[in-house]
Amino acid sequence: MAADPVAVVDVPGLVAENLVDVADDAVRQALAAGQTIRRGQGYSMRVTAPVSVHAAMIEHSATALMQSPAGRKAHRIHSDRVEVARTMP
Repeated sequence: MAADPVAVVDVPGLVAENLVDVADDAVRQALAAGQTIRRGQGYSMRVTAPVSVHAAMIEHSATALMQSPAGRKAHRIHSDRVEVARTMP
């Protein structure tokens, strides 16, 4: 198993919006290369990146998203998706 496997994770739009101005180049590049997917009233970004980049996204967006119920839900969904990707072989 690779030390830092590449995973495809659907990042909720609210999370992606909060990460646009993040200083981490790897996160910005991964989001820029992502594909927008429309979902009902919102959207997601399908991002292919190493699991460590997805974990960095979670860390960078945590404080900003905890300010509202929608932000907390988006953060929880993203965290759950990354955790599933992390545990996959």
